[in-house]
Amino acid sequence: MRKGLLLLLLMFLCACSTDTPMETQAQRYSKVIDTSRFAPWSGPAADAAVLPGNVRAVIVPHGGEALGMAAQVIAGLAESRPGTVILLGPNHTVAGPKIAATYAAFSTYDGMVLPREDLVRSLAGRGLAGIDDSLFEEEHSVGILMPLLARYLPGTKVVPLIFQKNMPITAAKNAINTIYGLAGDAVIVASIDFSHDLPAREELDRREKMLDYIRAFDCAGVFGLDATYVDAPVLLAALLQLLKDSGCGMELIAGANTAELLGMDVPAATGYMTIVFYAKDIP
Repeated sequence: MRKGLLLLLLMFLCACSTDTPMETQAQRYSKVIDTSRFAPWSGPAADAAVLPGNVRAVIVPHGGEALGMAAQVIAGLAESRPGTVILLGPNHTVAGPKIAATYAAFSTYDGMVLPREDLVRSLAGRGLAGIDDSLFEEEHSVGILMPLLARYLPGTKVVPLIFQKNMPITAAKNAINTIYGLAGDAVIVASIDFSHDLPAREELDRREKMLDYIRAFDCAGVFGLDATYVDAPVLLAALLQLLKDSGCGMELIAGANTAELLGMDVPAATGYMTIVFYAKDIP
């Protein structure tokens, strides 16, 4: 009898031990969002971009054809291994709260990306963001980047926030400043695409003008732009204000548009840039 009970106990323990840590962690989340619909395959490993030290924020694209550009920059963050990524993106559906957050975990082909629940709770408790898991099931500005975070920054937790494009700039600034101040060891990853629905030649002109706004940290100027310049003007303006107040420098990593990336003419090109912001006053 005792041998039988001992055998059953050993079988139970062995069965439990086959669960991976990520699987065990995922079980405690009421919502797990499958990101395979946004990025159904992993692709080859990216060559990491060489980033300056003391990175505070990066801008990466969320267009599917530009995913390689995003991968290079996120791979470049691996050297500093941030404890938290604050992932900011536009809310393309323009539904739900003006700023939406989620407690959901994200399932990817390279493992789970888990939320930084304490920071999400702090934002919601202050009335700076509303919780709406369902929005993140559809939002590609967040979902398409989660596999890259899982691959290149394994174990890093994330605070996903999406912003409606017509929301008040003061609310966006309050949310971004608060979360950045609370997060400690964190890097902001802003998921932003630039000019939309322009011929490639016109996109090049818009790209140079957009860079002038960003180099000058011209928050007011960016706030007044339309989709022919950027898909998330409020988000970008609020982020630039924080980075300007923090004394950051900026560096363009890469720029391209749909035609350049696909190697063919397209009637309406989207512009993409990868940009890094870094603290200048720290050696």
